[in-house]
Amino acid sequence: MSLFDRLILHLDCTPHSGAWNMAVDQAWLESAEAPVLRVYEWDQPTVTIGYAQNLAKLGETLPGWPVMRRWTGGGVVLHENDETYSVIVPAGHAWAETRPLDSYRLIHSALADGLNAAGMAGCRLAGPEDLIENPFCFVAPALHDVVRGSVKIAGAGQRRGKLGLLHQGSVQQVTVPQNFWRGWSGNLAKEITLVEELPPAIAQRAQELMVKRYALSLWLNEREDALS
Repeated sequence: MSLFDRLILHLDCTPHSGAWNMAVDQAWLESAEAPVLRVYEWDQPTVTIGYAQNLAKLGETLPGWPVMRRWTGGGVVLHENDETYSVIVPAGHAWAETRPLDSYRLIHSALADGLNAAGMAGCRLAGPEDLIENPFCFVAPALHDVVRGSVKIAGAGQRRGKLGLLHQGSVQQVTVPQNFWRGWSGNLAKEITLVEELPPAIAQRAQELMVKRYALSLWLNEREDALS
């Protein structure tokens, strides 16, 4: 069953910095009139940490890669050979009111089904018996993450508020077919609008967010920014 009637599929095939990737997700959340599935890449190996994580406490456990604080929750994610996507649901859309655990379960259930259909048999949602505590996201499955055997292959962080729902996810430790995301978008929605070039207004807002929030050491260390 489709989650949405209409979905904007943004296939962003140009690798970008962590600051730009995070800024574009927020800019879409602020501006989109319909749910968005954005699939994107990184211009170098990058660490992202959850909004509430303490960077100082993580210390030397992190590799010597650029580090970016997400606007969403969750743990440490190492972005190197992963597939990264975001599901963005604007405020006012009925699905944005879905309870956090339910939205997480529904998105990951659809993802597990898609991965199984693409030849990665054995993908399922993590249950209470799979849970482990660890600050590194892909070491510690959370409830309703996607696992294959005992290996976590998909996790995400979420943020919801007056702007709507932002779900930032990563798929790791499996080889995803080239056209997987196009096919998966068709499972999420009845009508798909493909976007390959970022709309100018969203790109302009993303540039502002990158400069005034995500590229700042103040954001990384203190969760503060220069936005008015």
